[in-house]
Amino acid sequence: MKKILSFFTALCFSILFAHPQMNTSVDISDSIYSVLEIARLRGLCSSLPGVKPYSEQRILIAIDEILENESKLLPTEKEVLYGFKETHTRKEGLDLWNARYRLENDAENFPLSLQIQASLETSASSGFYTKSAFNQWGFDIMPSISLSGDIGNNVSYATSVLFDLTRMPLHKMGDYFIGYSWYESDVEGFFNGTGNGDDLAKRTINKFLNTSYLPYSYQKKWGGQMYLLSNMSASGLEGWAQSLGMSGDITGEIRGSFLNNKISVSAGRGYREWAAMDDGSSLVLNKKARPFMAAEFTVELFPFLKFSGLTGILEYPNQDYINENSYASDHKNRTDDSYFFQNAFSINMIELDFKYFHFDAGTSVVWPKRFELGYIFPLTLFLEYQNHVGDYDNLALFGNVKFQKPGLGSLWASLYLDEINGLNNNPITSARAMFAGQIGTKVVIPKLPFATVSVRYTKIEPYCYTHHSINYTPWYAHYISENYTNNGEALGYYLPPNSDELLLRFNVRPKASMLTSLQYQFIRHGADYGSQQVPGSSLYSEMSPYNRDSLKKYFLRDGAYQWMHIVSIGASYDFKKTKIPFQLFGNAGFLYSYFTVIDDVVYDKRGADRNTPFHSVDTSEYPVQTGVVLTLGIKIWP
Repeated sequence: MKKILSFFTALCFSILFAHPQMNTSVDISDSIYSVLEIARLRGLCSSLPGVKPYSEQRILIAIDEILENESKLLPTEKEVLYGFKETHTRKEGLDLWNARYRLENDAENFPLSLQIQASLETSASSGFYTKSAFNQWGFDIMPSISLSGDIGNNVSYATSVLFDLTRMPLHKMGDYFIGYSWYESDVEGFFNGTGNGDDLAKRTINKFLNTSYLPYSYQKKWGGQMYLLSNMSASGLEGWAQSLGMSGDITGEIRGSFLNNKISVSAGRGYREWAAMDDGSSLVLNKKARPFMAAEFTVELFPFLKFSGLTGILEYPNQDYINENSYASDHKNRTDDSYFFQNAFSINMIELDFKYFHFDAGTSVVWPKRFELGYIFPLTLFLEYQNHVGDYDNLALFGNVKFQKPGLGSLWASLYLDEINGLNNNPITSARAMFAGQIGTKVVIPKLPFATVSVRYTKIEPYCYTHHSINYTPWYAHYISENYTNNGEALGYYLPPNSDELLLRFNVRPKASMLTSLQYQFIRHGADYGSQQVPGSSLYSEMSPYNRDSLKKYFLRDGAYQWMHIVSIGASYDFKKTKIPFQLFGNAGFLYSYFTVIDDVVYDKRGADRNTPFHSVDTSEYPVQTGVVLTLGIKIWP
């Protein structure tokens, strides 16, 4: 009892008498995260949690630790670190040239502050291809305003409102079969759960490509509904800006840090990344995933031991333009997908971090909304807990192992285990072995400012990040989709199921104000449209409960596959010393794409096996394609 009283006494003392600080998180896309990662690889700072984003104060503490090793830093690297500290040194009053206004009180024991910041980001991208039908261009104009400040010494708040005027047309490729319906075709019976039989009707989705950007590179910033300017009414609400439209988004958080940053607690809607061994590499909660509302915490029990947990509410896809033929129709011949995507999400993770070795492991679960305390309680092993409440939810295990040599680099392996049906099935050929794996290495380049070379290989198995239909939960009388997505996009890695990627990347900062990168990607993906489409190649794919144990997978040998070679070079330059600070950024990419198929007779008879030959084709359905994609943008008051 005395220990408990001592803990709360220390907690209250830290709240009342700690030094003023900003505890809100730094945007997960900020380049400071790669700087901290490289500094860690070089042995210049201690380990940081595998849960991002970090609070501003946590980053500033890490920067001070790095600067203690100033003799090991290049002049450009010092300038980067001091520049971040200068940018985050706040002054009260109006700063017109930086579009900022800040208010503070004079109470030392309980400081209060309010900061208003405006910003503007504009970007445009265009793709030019040998098949002119794929030529497209799109743009985003995104003004935003944010409010942030401190409530006492340990708690801070922030909220940001974004408006997006955009046009981002999509190119339709065809339809994709995602499985059969095993719920009622009778509308009344379907919606109230009183029907008498299964409806084995085919379900399909529409396949679209965003050819204005390089594959898998565009990240939308707006959320919810999109108003098309051609129809500014309730009937003009759409899920995508095929023509000129406008939408917006709101992110925000309340975050507190206690006991010298050993405990971090936050609640809000924002971008996150968990368990990433390299920038954007996470298989379980990737930085490219859409934001969602959640409460989370991280406890650094010891310098080498950390524990984190999160529970939040996922957002529905709003993708009727994709999935309009994948669900039962109501009397208006249309059912909004918000009816089928009403899920919560929980995840927990433990980390062991030493000088030469890192290990983390955790569990995650997508579960239909209900008051399920076992998933909200962070010390639960979700996979085991499911045995106590019934097999109704989409659970997964994940883990990472990394070896690192300070000053040289790191080598890692990652695993996301969605589902596997016992040890008797061959994980290479059994479709019920639904998992994602990754191996990679990152090497520090000496004598170049914050320079690294990284290589990683990632494989996403068929049906990974999907889940079979649930239409028998005690809490819902109708079908519920539990795939591992938020707002229609994967929570995990950005590639779709049944794909792999070899990625090589070189990063360097020639100047403190300049970032450059050179990247090569080799991506292969099972066709999700056309006459040789491959089952399990879409986030909407669902494995039938009737024959799932007999389903097989033969990567590259069971249908059509797209092969893509992508080379891109990117750069950004900050003009912070001008009256109005701004940043220019751009990317130029080259794409070469082609398809391989198998013999039509073998495909039609479902006779593929591990020895089935494949060959390249160039048809109107599966064309050979060469393209160049150019992207330019500007951020004012970044």
